[in-house]
Amino acid sequence: MSPMVSAFVTRERECIASFRAATPGLVIVIEGSKQVAWGAERSECAAGDALFLPADAVLDVINDPDPGTGIYRALYLQFPRAMMIEAARRWPEFAAREPGHGIAAVPMDVALASALIHVAEGLHLCSRRMKAHRLLGVIGHLAERGIVRFAPKYVERSVVEAIRLLVRHRLDQPWSAGAIAAALGMSEATLRRRLAAEGRSLRAVMLDERMEAARQLLGDRTADVAQAMAATGYVSRSHFSRHYKAAHGTVPSQSRNRRSEPAHK
Repeated sequence: MSPMVSAFVTRERECIASFRAATPGLVIVIEGSKQVAWGAERSECAAGDALFLPADAVLDVINDPDPGTGIYRALYLQFPRAMMIEAARRWPEFAAREPGHGIAAVPMDVALASALIHVAEGLHLCSRRMKAHRLLGVIGHLAERGIVRFAPKYVERSVVEAIRLLVRHRLDQPWSAGAIAAALGMSEATLRRRLAAEGRSLRAVMLDERMEAARQLLGDRTADVAQAMAATGYVSRSHFSRHYKAAHGTVPSQSRNRRSEPAHK
């Protein structure tokens, strides 16, 4: 099993004193129950519960097998520092100077359960890189709930890169300067000033992202021109075609036709 995802199984009560969580992580109890003590904090988990553990927490843990089956089973998802930095850069809107929760019970709703199933399904099928990508989705769910907060030092780099990461998977939305500035935790004036310092305009950054996404959709995937327009936030086909040709030297339909041409020996 991947080092980022560990399974724990026991048939006897297990008492672990001073367990140190080297990275942030999420424990999902599958069978039996778990008690965790961290200083004055206490948490209990039954089967189906999830518990977030912060990095460097020193915990006293008791794992009890299920009275009916005699088995305790749990999964432990670990989020290494590099992964947390990547998550911070992908979702800069969740940066905060105040830390997130300490130990926190995490409600198992449909969205989180789906993300966890996605992780589990890829354990023996995906590369390590793809496993990490799936774990990032779990971190995103935790960040949306305020359980995880990212250190601003991991976000405060190139504002151009921060914008790209913010909008990359949501290019269909009508992003305004105000909305982007608010998501990045700065004023609109500061956003424009930092963009100017990097020699870019917001319009140019957004156009670059939209045209690169359109190229990938038309050249590497199965999208048609209308789908590529919708995914990148365009309503006008003429505007989309003009911008695409300026960026890539060809019109969108030609990119799609080349993709469908058979390879010649």
